[in-house]
Amino acid sequence: MNFFPHTFVEIPRQNNGLIASDKNSLADLWYRVDTEVENGLSGAIGCYIFSIRAGKGVLPWYVGLAEKQSFMKECLTSHKLVHYNNVIAGRKGTPLLTLIAKYTPKGKIVGPTGNEHRDIQFLETMLISSCLGRNANLYNGRDTKLLREMVVPGMLNTPPGKGHASVSDFRSLIGS
Repeated sequence: MNFFPHTFVEIPRQNNGLIASDKNSLADLWYRVDTEVENGLSGAIGCYIFSIRAGKGVLPWYVGLAEKQSFMKECLTSHKLVHYNNVIAGRKGTPLLTLIAKYTPKGKIVGPTGNEHRDIQFLETMLISSCLGRNANLYNGRDTKLLREMVVPGMLNTPPGKGHASVSDFRSLIGS
């Protein structure tokens, strides 16, 4: 169970500001992934993060997984493009896609087999939790209710203000 977070790839916008979803734009994006990031990465499985780079840095907006299909077949489907376009509507910035690919212990990219991968599902949940910490308006809805509502001071949804001394000790204990 080895994963590697690759550098983000810019997703082109159309003149109207929405994500370019024509066949040529998508083919060019996946060509850039395979030539500029890593050969064969478009055919890998794992998790991905859609984000926007703007004046204040990069902010995550959606976390997904590709376990039964490759990144190329999963990340920019019409359903996902609706999500992304809802997020970027009226926002300035550059849409980005970060791919966190699964590798074999010998360092080879893992491709889809049609099976479920519990490690990818678990990683997606961990990434959603982390990204919710950065952006409370994360577009993910499925399986986020618990992550949005649970409060564990020092770890998850820490309330504002000065915390109890035990929270500080707890943070040191868990390394956050």
